[in-house]
Amino acid sequence: MWFVSIIIVNYNGKDFNSSCINSILKQSYQDFEIIFVDNASSDWSLEEVNETYQKEIKNNKLIIIKNDKNTWFAGGNNVWVLHANKKSEYICLLNNDTTVPENWLEELIIAIELDKELWAVGSIILNKWMERKTSSKTFNNKEINTSSFFWDTVRKKIPEKEFKTGIFYTAAISWCCFLYRKEIIDTPFEEYYFAYAEDIFLSWLIISCWYKIAYVAKSLVYHIWSWSFGKSPSDIKLFHWNKNQIINYIIFYNIWRKILLFPLFIGVQLSHIFINHPRKRIKSKYESWKRIYKNRSKLSTTKRHITTQKKISQREFISKLSYKFNDEVFYTSQKKRQINMIVAINKIYKIYCYIFGIPYTK
Repeated sequence: MWFVSIIIVNYNGKDFNSSCINSILKQSYQDFEIIFVDNASSDWSLEEVNETYQKEIKNNKLIIIKNDKNTWFAGGNNVWVLHANKKSEYICLLNNDTTVPENWLEELIIAIELDKELWAVGSIILNKWMERKTSSKTFNNKEINTSSFFWDTVRKKIPEKEFKTGIFYTAAISWCCFLYRKEIIDTPFEEYYFAYAEDIFLSWLIISCWYKIAYVAKSLVYHIWSWSFGKSPSDIKLFHWNKNQIINYIIFYNIWRKILLFPLFIGVQLSHIFINHPRKRIKSKYESWKRIYKNRSKLSTTKRHITTQKKISQREFISKLSYKFNDEVFYTSQKKRQINMIVAINKIYKIYCYIFGIPYTK
């Protein structure tokens, strides 16, 4: 059996923690520990977990860590380095606003053990309140989420070969559920990411080392979509969203690729402003560049570290990503004019890639 450390980061998640933990404890695969990291919550959620799971705490099935301040998602997930069991072979990062069926963990372990070149896997993410038939619709459409050159979420068609095996190779695994081999990385995230796109950082770091990552069809996670940051874009969400998009562009591409992709990158930045909430987005982009300039020495250190680990060329790395800056399917609530803008920009980007010979995933 392979031992798994499951990391759950909590900040005022009183309404969700018990259902998440209970679903994990019912797993068919029981060789795991839960590390519950509380980011200085003020809603008594930590106290509730302490009181409810005394037996699991006593048996070291549940380990509780209390941070003195909110270290956000990136910082909260880094603490397993000090507290995870020494015999752990896998680390699984799981959102607390989720529940999982009994075979969730078992299917992830089976999939990653079947392919020694597969170093990280994720589950198919479904809206927690949707009917189970949603998963069948997803498989019939033969599409999963992946990332673009600038880590926006796009849809990827699943090749027939992958569809039959139930393991769908991709360029980015969802932040909601991310299981990877412990030996890959000592500390999963750079803490200046704080939140949003840190999962893309980890995904890109793994694939740049020529390791595969994939979704597992038989492993499902029910997630309360957007609970952690709300449906409307707050100032802090937009700030970190923009900041981390720029950071990924800076640290993962060499000078030549930055130049080649720069027109597309600028197009992404401008398009975001015109799609919705222009005043908020302009402010967030300005604040993002200020923060990046302040942390430029840290970014340089990260970039050097990534460069030394890379085992594939920039061309091979980019070929795993999509040319789209975003997918209109995620903007169904927007006005028709805005959706048409996204469709038009994506067509222009495709032509640009063709002219300049920029590879991308189909």
